[in-house]
Amino acid sequence: IDVLKNNMGKSRMTHLEDEALSFSQLAATPESDALIGIFHGMTAVKKHDFGKPTKPVETIAVLGAGLMGAGIAQVSVDSGKYRVLLKDKDEAGVSRGEKAIVDDFKQKLKKKRMTNHKFCETTSRLIPLHDDIPSWKRHFGSADLVIEAVFEELSVKHKVLQEMESVLPPHAIFASNTSAIPIGDIAKGAKRPERVIGMHYFSPVPKMPLLEIISHEGTAPEVAAAAMEVGSRQGKTPIFVKDVAGFFVNRCLAPFMSEVTGLVKEGAGLEALDDAMKQFGMPVGPITLCDEVGIDISAHVGAFMSKADLGVRMEGGDTALMGMMVDKGFLGRKSGKGFYLYPKNPKKGAKKQINPEVATMLTQMLAQSGTGGPAMPMEDIQNRIMARFVNEAAFCLQDEIIRAPADGDIGAVFGIGFPPFLGGPFRMLDNQGTAQFVDMMYRWRDAKGMQFEPAQILKDYAKSGKKFHSK
Repeated sequence: IDVLKNNMGKSRMTHLEDEALSFSQLAATPESDALIGIFHGMTAVKKHDFGKPTKPVETIAVLGAGLMGAGIAQVSVDSGKYRVLLKDKDEAGVSRGEKAIVDDFKQKLKKKRMTNHKFCETTSRLIPLHDDIPSWKRHFGSADLVIEAVFEELSVKHKVLQEMESVLPPHAIFASNTSAIPIGDIAKGAKRPERVIGMHYFSPVPKMPLLEIISHEGTAPEVAAAAMEVGSRQGKTPIFVKDVAGFFVNRCLAPFMSEVTGLVKEGAGLEALDDAMKQFGMPVGPITLCDEVGIDISAHVGAFMSKADLGVRMEGGDTALMGMMVDKGFLGRKSGKGFYLYPKNPKKGAKKQINPEVATMLTQMLAQSGTGGPAMPMEDIQNRIMARFVNEAAFCLQDEIIRAPADGDIGAVFGIGFPPFLGGPFRMLDNQGTAQFVDMMYRWRDAKGMQFEPAQILKDYAKSGKKFHSK
């Protein structure tokens, strides 16, 4: 735009020279370096030494036709071009999932992003099933891969796994879409644990490009190779992650959200938190994110991660407000009320309104605890929240939960919308200085507690001046 303004009415050659100079200046910026790093990282994360699948996946079964299950089925039948068996416990459940998928395809058809032929061809590959259809077991007998998207409870996962092993062929792979439960714990209930793997998708599945693939200690290499092939065909960018609580993205997000709840307890406004993180470059703020994921799910994952192996790194937060919200039925967008209100027929362009009942609950909670304070500087909010995320990402690299810095950068950018122009947590540290980041962590540690103690790898890199990326 500046080039066009500066060269209005000037000669073509002057215009081209100014354009070339401006482009070369842009190409040398940290933002350009960050975006190029993401491009190369997308290729790097797909490299592995698991070999090739012994049997190609042709039919995928998806258990659970809710938001996640329907989304997984949609990308499998559309981008992946797989034959897909979508199963729920009853006709109403599977019908809702099927309708969500078909309605999305109809929108593509309306916008001419899909031909009528492709619409018919794609929907013909989707087979809805439920418990009352006697032939569902026969259909599942031809499945090469089952992806479960059922309730996030270990006992439920075990029950589903055991039921599936009784009807699946011996070569079939059982993949769990769990967001936090270690895959090794799920595989303990299996007759064929070597065929069990984690495939963690992100909501909404058709739009979120990341897929975490999690092998437990006994997963066969060809199973991991098959999961990578399926994810790539579905249009995802897969990363391999070690089998630990929360895997990579949710493991980093847990301290991030703990800090958010801590800031709320200190009196930071809900809208101020969202605005601060959007100004930082995130696509949505943390309060909106909770509403989109579901307050009940956010609270469940937070409670699970608090009991996991992160120790002091999960301190500093307070989930009491979310617990009260769940009790009141304020579950986020899906229930019409969360931190914000979600009317059924909102006015176009209308600003979201804070749920007044939540505002009252928060005011009472702050009054009882006496922890509220004056408005916080936006930069402090941004630094405290992102410091917790980036520090946990460094722990994940240090503990070999991710294979390389590129996996962490891709996971953060594609998994939670970490600002692409920063390139991910490790590219950001390289460009802004690890020593500077560690000094900031020490200041917050002294002010707020040991949850801000930097990872050893950060201290080492700060001392030596070493960078996470070679270029």
